[in-house]
Amino acid sequence: MSLLKILRDPYNLPGWVDLQVNGHAGISFFAEDLTADRVAEATEKLVEAGTAGFLATVVTTPPVVMEHCLAVLGKGCEDKRLSNHLLGIHLEGPFLSPEPGARGAHPSEFMVPPTIERFNELQDLAGGNIRVLTLAPELPGAIPFIEEVSETVVCSGGHTLASYEDMRNAAKAGLRLWTHLGNGIPKEVHRHENPIIYLYAIPELKPSIITDGFHLPESFIRATIEAKGIDGCFVISDQTHLAGMPPGEYQLGMTPVVLEESGFLHMRDEPYLAGSSRTMAQCMEHLAGLGFLDEEGLLRLGYTAPLAILGKNTL
Repeated sequence: MSLLKILRDPYNLPGWVDLQVNGHAGISFFAEDLTADRVAEATEKLVEAGTAGFLATVVTTPPVVMEHCLAVLGKGCEDKRLSNHLLGIHLEGPFLSPEPGARGAHPSEFMVPPTIERFNELQDLAGGNIRVLTLAPELPGAIPFIEEVSETVVCSGGHTLASYEDMRNAAKAGLRLWTHLGNGIPKEVHRHENPIIYLYAIPELKPSIITDGFHLPESFIRATIEAKGIDGCFVISDQTHLAGMPPGEYQLGMTPVVLEESGFLHMRDEPYLAGSSRTMAQCMEHLAGLGFLDEEGLLRLGYTAPLAILGKNTL
């Protein structure tokens, strides 16, 4: 019996809540051919797979593609058939670090420093439905940008080589989350001076963790939950449109990627992960299988905490 079925009776759990969904079942939320019908199809299949609520994620892409996808998804958020499940948009880019290791699978040629003017253009295209914004706190202008934008949007750090001072200043300015902790940084970092340690030391910042079995080892997951507390972090899938697809070579935006038989998804030409091929239900199953969390803890990490970030108590 699945974890979701076990939790449905005592907790009335309708499904998991995922704040970082890049697509599903072959439908990408940052594809130039995205349509309203494809958004509706992906939403229906996500719900069937156990994701009751989610933020559609748009990553760093050519400006014309990003603008198109935000407009399509923004209309989807207003569609009464979808709005109980499609809870908004997570914009992951273009205000990220272009440095190797930090940028991950995001194409650096389309990254720019954050400006209020550009963000407002993108938010207008999305119909005001951008709910979470991931950016690199060390970029020029990032701190005053966070001060202004965080009044209406939840700001999250990520894909960054930020210093401790950068991160503390960003937290003071209103940064509240950290996107997929342990990823979006170089494989090798200084043993003391690195964004993971800084994150543990800043209580205002709540990290998301990808528990798909590939992105993070058990020790890292345990350490993060111990350091931040059960209410100080939350689970995401970071699933791409390749979730539910057969193994093979694919395109992730402009990046060629390989989906292995095991479910491991990585860039074809560079030694970096490229999002996940696992749904939120599969991520929660993996986390439960580690055996150190009770049902209440799992419920908080995969349902209560992400809803609270969006200002909701239930779906």
